Amino acid sequence: MNVTIPCICPPKDGQPRHDEDTVTLRDKLGFQAVAAIRWQTEIMRQTDPRASFAELFGAVTELYILYGIEEWTVVDDKGKPVEVSKPAIRDRLLTTDQAQIVGDVADGQYAEVMRPLLQPASTSSPPTPKIPSTSHERNTSPRHRTRSKPSSISTIPTAATETTTSSLDGDSRSSPNSVTAA
Repeated sequence: MNVTIPCICPPKDGQPRHDEDTVTLRDKLGFQAVAAIRWQTEIMRQTDPRASFAELFGAVTELYILYGIEEWTVVDDKGKPVEVSKPAIRDRLLTTDQAQIVGDVADGQYAEVMRPLLQPASTSSPPTPKIPSTSHERNTSPRHRTRSKPSSISTIPTAATETTTSSLDGDSRSSPNSVTAA
């Protein structure tokens, strides 16, 4: 994606070399760039746990610019093209107001990278630590279940059973069933 910015090249005879420069951003950041951005933001969180969202966003935007620029039309004081490199980007672009223009476009271009980066930082409280279990752990191997025998409930005689009821005074009384009453 091409981004047009006011000229950031050194002036020639006190005048801008040209009206504008074109900065070309990669369509997509590669694995190494994404990993570097993730690690850098994690290091920032670890070294400065009170870093604000604004600081994290600013750091990520700067990294988008450093890793996202593929080519540009910037020339040096002799009019020769300046090779795209992190030091050149820092010296020529990040020291100017035009970095904001490129950063805004890069933020939109690489937004899918930012969401997972800042997700953990969006919680208002730290994650709850895992507390180890205090119950005794058995060091046994899992047992295989054996199939139980079919129920033989139909072979239990029921003809001589009695019904038991409890009274309010706590005594239980048996009432004869039809077999024993006869």
